[in-house]
Amino acid sequence: MSILQERAKKVLFISIAIFLVLGTIILAELISGLTDNVKLTRTETRKFVNESAPLITTAQWLQPNLADEFINEQPFGGPTRLLRTDQFGLVLGPADVQFESSTRKILFLGGSTTENNEVDEQYRFPFLAPFQLSKSSGQSFEGLNGGVRGHTSHDSLNFYLNHPSPRLREAEVVVVMHNINDRLRLTLNETYRSSVFNYPEATSNGLLDAVSGVAQSSWDWARLNSNLIFLVDAVIRKIRSAEGEKGINVTERALDAHTGIASSRIHLFEQSLRNLIAVIRANGQIPVLMTQPLGRPSSDQDAFNNAIRTVAKTQSVALIDLARAFAKLTNGSSLFYDDHIHFNNSGSKWASDEIARTLQQIVGDKATTAPQKSVTCTDLRVGGKSLLAAPLHENVLQGRYPSFDRSDQRLLFQYNHSGGSAIVILNVVTGLRDEIFLSSDPLGLEHPTWIDEQRILFTKRSGDDRRLMIFDLKERKAKALFADQGLHGAIANVGFDGFIYFSGYRHDDQKPPILYALKESAGIPKPLTQPTEESWRPFASATGDIYFINNGPGRYQIHTKRFDDPISTKRLVIASKYEQWDPAVSTDGTLLAFAQREGGNFDIYTMRLDSLDFKPIRRASSAEDEWDPRFSSSGRYLLYAGTSPHGDQIRAVCLK
Repeated sequence: MSILQERAKKVLFISIAIFLVLGTIILAELISGLTDNVKLTRTETRKFVNESAPLITTAQWLQPNLADEFINEQPFGGPTRLLRTDQFGLVLGPADVQFESSTRKILFLGGSTTENNEVDEQYRFPFLAPFQLSKSSGQSFEGLNGGVRGHTSHDSLNFYLNHPSPRLREAEVVVVMHNINDRLRLTLNETYRSSVFNYPEATSNGLLDAVSGVAQSSWDWARLNSNLIFLVDAVIRKIRSAEGEKGINVTERALDAHTGIASSRIHLFEQSLRNLIAVIRANGQIPVLMTQPLGRPSSDQDAFNNAIRTVAKTQSVALIDLARAFAKLTNGSSLFYDDHIHFNNSGSKWASDEIARTLQQIVGDKATTAPQKSVTCTDLRVGGKSLLAAPLHENVLQGRYPSFDRSDQRLLFQYNHSGGSAIVILNVVTGLRDEIFLSSDPLGLEHPTWIDEQRILFTKRSGDDRRLMIFDLKERKAKALFADQGLHGAIANVGFDGFIYFSGYRHDDQKPPILYALKESAGIPKPLTQPTEESWRPFASATGDIYFINNGPGRYQIHTKRFDDPISTKRLVIASKYEQWDPAVSTDGTLLAFAQREGGNFDIYTMRLDSLDFKPIRRASSAEDEWDPRFSSSGRYLLYAGTSPHGDQIRAVCLK
């Protein structure tokens, strides 16, 4: 065999070997991407890690102009959650809320629990708490989110002094929440101080450091861009963890295994807070300290929260004591992710209400609250708790679409749970509960309302099929409202004229729902609106006006018309840039109630209909959604439902 043939054979052999190796790697890469969702986890991790960029100091900040979508792990959230930042890297609130330059600003400093990445953007408390304060004070407040995961109080001082955003100096109030990251730092190190290295370029140590840094960066890049390497790295980490390597595992969950180490150095934490307070005051801003709750017991966490209280008292600084408020809750663990450290949506909404209440006291000398007329009502109590006073995060009465009978004693509502649904009547005087109609479908029963003292109207649902049903309380039987099987009806209301008003649609024409009026004895519904626009939630008043929501203006707004108006006729009740739902009118026809969405959640408003002053008054407002308003027959109470960690809760407002 010639030399050329030998060389050709070697080249062929090497080529085949390279091809097999590359093929094996590519195959392993593809298989790794299908193993335990590795590809999805790896791309999400890469996106998450790449958000951080170094400042001039050792502090970290979020990259500017982010517009990232992550898988949403919230139990009641959408499929994705957003993390957006402004041109300076501060976390933004929801895009549909805009602020004027004159808006008063509140800056929040902290770690990952302040950054609130895990929470939907409209519920992150650095946005939502000032937004709630705006509602209660009558002035406009904007929250600036300066939270960065991993930050300690020492890092926040660096952040505050060196961050490129000029908006930090525009804040009137600076709220500081630090605890668990400081515990981690002081557990791992004796102080907050960072090591300072200054190697000459030509030294072997400097070269080794540079090579080590390049190697680590290369590994991190490969790990975040290869399914196979990401999987291998995860396996190695698990093996090392199982073997119990020496040193403290740098995770927040592992802190409790080293209780007492950080507490022995707590004076350093107190001094760090005092330094931060002094710098904030030197810039003419108001410092506010905030304790940090956990969803599980922790003696070190309690010690550091006590240190925060001590510093606040000795430095004459306002305190938002979230940990103490949290300790009063009966089921507080439901407000956290399973790590018991980071708030979920419900937890961040709860914290927002608590923060807003304290901030109201701090800025109260400048904020203005509209005077409220003193009213008193007989309390409505269920299981010893008040429907008038209990906040939505307390589990008092689960349900939606509440309405009283004429006596203001029998409360009708729907109750949905994982095992089914029910139409319920609760006597608020005797406490007797009657589940008059049951379904094994958690979404099977909807929108109950009174026809008279003996009959109930409700919707029986199966998917998109909805049937209006009448339940006779005396005979304990239900029957269909009308015989037309092709017409589906929902969200019905009984008018003073004896007509039943409802939203109806047919599957065969695929048109949006329109409003119908039906005289029960006639059995033939009369259409009231045109099918080119969606019309929902009709409510007929004593004056003959029919109120409903319609999406003709581009968002759902409350309109009105009369029974004999042409189908095309409708009148906008009040112009608003916000979405409106659930119109309801008082028995005497003088008050309109409705739900309006602002900043991502619904509040309850009322508006007088017998006056030229059509300015709505906010009646129920928390960080949760409040909706389904309905006046009691006497006019004393305004019932409504609101979301909560325990499911929908029924509450009431005293009107007179």
